[in-house]
Amino acid sequence: MKPENKRNIRNLFAGLISNEAAIDGAKNSPWWIAVILFIVGTFLPIIPIMTTQSKTYGASFVSGYKYDYDQALVSCGVALKAQKYEFKVEEKNLIGKVDGVTLENTWFDDKDLTPIYSYDATVNGVTHRVLNVYYSDRPYTSKAKNGITDMIKALDLNYLGFDSTDKYNAEVHSGYYIPSYLILYKTGMYSKIFKFRSKAAASATYTGLNWNHTQFNELLTYTTTTNVEENLKDINYVNASFENWKNVFNRSYLDQKLSNFWTTSGMYWGICVGLGIFMGFMMWLLTRGKRNPNRGLNIWVTIKISWWIDTAPGILGMVLGFIWPAAAGIGYIALMGLRTMWLSMRQLNPVVE
Repeated sequence: MKPENKRNIRNLFAGLISNEAAIDGAKNSPWWIAVILFIVGTFLPIIPIMTTQSKTYGASFVSGYKYDYDQALVSCGVALKAQKYEFKVEEKNLIGKVDGVTLENTWFDDKDLTPIYSYDATVNGVTHRVLNVYYSDRPYTSKAKNGITDMIKALDLNYLGFDSTDKYNAEVHSGYYIPSYLILYKTGMYSKIFKFRSKAAASATYTGLNWNHTQFNELLTYTTTTNVEENLKDINYVNASFENWKNVFNRSYLDQKLSNFWTTSGMYWGICVGLGIFMGFMMWLLTRGKRNPNRGLNIWVTIKISWWIDTAPGILGMVLGFIWPAAAGIGYIALMGLRTMWLSMRQLNPVVE
């Protein structure tokens, strides 16, 4: 093996922790080695982010406390079928009908949202509205005054009293809450779960759910099950039917999931790439002093130094991201900053006589 190849291999491994090896590699090794190290170092810390995004599902919002949301949703499917409601997907749009007649928007205040189902439960002797279900033939985004986003804002202020279904003024009445709700609209769905007897939301679906990947011809038939005897008091039936609802949420999220995967991963990778170039530029600025012995380094060399030291922060950032997912984005940035500071202070600082 040629001596220069041995030197390059030695610097590749030693450069993970040795500043001298990284500087020597940047100065004397082929430029493409620095590029490869840079690509690997910036890609590693986004692997935990990509993993987290790939494990996100449309039904994730019901993974915690459900506040009887499962029972309410299954009851919704059973009741609406009994009342001869139908919700079919035609050309990726949801069409609602009742007894063969297409549903029209008839909500209060002419806000184009039709109430189609309500589920109540009794808690400690007090009747509580658990879930309201609405339908709209509008898409999520609409140029009309009352689009789905306006409906969501209105429902988040739809206070009810503990002992009544009448709408109360929240500033006047102390006993109020907001029931959970589900909106089935032309191009998708949206749902929010509120805590019992509270105005505090526990969780909500992602926005952007659509009907592009449905596996059913009629929603209500798909969201109940024939594998278990229809009995809303049977936990096995409720669980089996709720799994079908969760499948609807998951498939409705597929397009948005893919979009979020590439958008989020691309954004963080762009930050990592920009940081690697910026740190090289900072090294060049730090060596511009007249008494700095490294003043002869040009900006291309300092950028390559930054790329040579990039791998170790990338590995540590990846490990940190898997251990502590919340720190997946910031971990690499902090580690790269520390490595650059350490190298600059120890190897690139001016000699003081």
